[in-house]
Amino acid sequence: MRIAQQKGYLTVVAVLLILVIGFLGTAIAYMFVSGGTSTTNFSLAEASLYISESGLVKATRFLLTPTLTGTNARISCAGLNSNSNLTNSAFGKGAFTVTTVSGSPFVSMDTLASAITSTATTIPVTDVTGFASSGRILIDREAINYTGISGNSFIGVTRAVNNTLASSHTSGTSVSQLQCSLNSVGGIPSVSAANWQRVLQQSVELQEAYAVGVNTGGAFVASHWNQPTELAWTNASLTSASNTTLNGIDMLSNAEGWTVGNTASTSFIYIHILAGTATVLSVAGGCAGQNLLAVSAVSASEAWAVGVVNRLTNCKNGNYRYTITRWNGSAWSSLSSATSPSIPADSSSALSNLNAVQVIDTSGNGIGDFGFAVGDSGTILKYNGTTWTKLTSPTTQSLNSVNIVSTNEAWAVGAAGVILKWNGTSWSTFTSPTTTALNQITMLDTQGTGTASAGWAVGNSGVAITYNGTSWSSQNIGGVNRFGVKMFSANDVWAVGVGGAITHWDGSAWTAFSSGVTTQLNDIAIVSLKTEPLSGWQEIYP
Repeated sequence: MRIAQQKGYLTVVAVLLILVIGFLGTAIAYMFVSGGTSTTNFSLAEASLYISESGLVKATRFLLTPTLTGTNARISCAGLNSNSNLTNSAFGKGAFTVTTVSGSPFVSMDTLASAITSTATTIPVTDVTGFASSGRILIDREAINYTGISGNSFIGVTRAVNNTLASSHTSGTSVSQLQCSLNSVGGIPSVSAANWQRVLQQSVELQEAYAVGVNTGGAFVASHWNQPTELAWTNASLTSASNTTLNGIDMLSNAEGWTVGNTASTSFIYIHILAGTATVLSVAGGCAGQNLLAVSAVSASEAWAVGVVNRLTNCKNGNYRYTITRWNGSAWSSLSSATSPSIPADSSSALSNLNAVQVIDTSGNGIGDFGFAVGDSGTILKYNGTTWTKLTSPTTQSLNSVNIVSTNEAWAVGAAGVILKWNGTSWSTFTSPTTTALNQITMLDTQGTGTASAGWAVGNSGVAITYNGTSWSSQNIGGVNRFGVKMFSANDVWAVGVGGAITHWDGSAWTAFSSGVTTQLNDIAIVSLKTEPLSGWQEIYP
């Protein structure tokens, strides 16, 4: 009997064990199946993210490609929604559709409600109306990304993006934005019938440029790129009683810049571009013919201009004085050896005209502490933050343009194709591929190393030369004299000259564009994108 009971007990245990083993097997099988499904879902969700991101990359390329004509040419922000290449475009296991955020392109300007330091993480303005909910703003020359808006302040900021310098800014300084905000939807197997979908948003800083030149018809002559019409130069000439030829222009941001020109009678002429309005400032104290030839804007608090040499006795006799003027945030004034900042002493011997100037702020306080001015007969002046001094020049050729890359590198060009380079200590000649006069130079440091990796210079008879980080070579435009050149990148270059000529280099050829004006253009200024036009993407959740 006892043996029979034991057998019954063992039988029950065996049955239970079989049931347990069967349950465990089922559970393990389910876990494997469920785990495999989860892995697949995760993988496809990630894939849809990459598809969405690919849409942003493609849209950005279309918005900023240097190709402006023909197949795969640049598209406008306003025209992006109707582009077939960005609508339900197949990619990998799915597709993406890219559209613009309502309100794009955002063209917005305001002012700081209070001063900010170089480390401030909240940017207060008087009114955020018209700005995108996230993206990029420019204050003076500093580019700042932000992820949101709270009240009338930009929050979640990243300072000094796009190889700019974190700086302090005074209350009332202009804050600007010119961007195209994008939404990219990535779906698998398609956007319209997606089982897996991710939505990303990204802001793309758009290009802007101005060109100025010889007056005509009672107006200051100017042309404006990409505003108010995208992908076009628009006549932006300004009528004024004191209209004269404009010789130089420099832009701090989309909202602020300066242009200077010939004197009106005995008054210096400055035009302040501020928040979309150009205001003419006629400043007494000059001589007839004491024309301002170039301008360099450091911040809202400082700018510099140089020009034709002055004689101190009735403008015709007596000692000579260099023409250097300075904006201090509220007024322009002419400098002398007795002012602060100071310039070289007056001379009984003839001094040279100064044809170009650039001053930079290396400390981030909005005040220039390093600069050069160049002029006729090889004249070079150096600025150290308090004093302009004359340097020994390696040439007697007239110098027409100077461009500072860093305190350790600068370039100048001039008559007979001369090229000079500053190495941090002294200037020396650099091998030039031309003997034709060069009128302007522009350099670009794409890596933030303080060393130029690309450069362009233009001159008479359509001469153009390009720098590859090591040497210069010819890439001539041909035709008329060119007086100004600026570049967004080595393959996205604009040059201006005689007869309103504006030509564009796209990496393979020069193409002529209509400037909207017919008189000579003397200079061009861009609001530079440098190397990082994107504010960075963020995911949008339903």
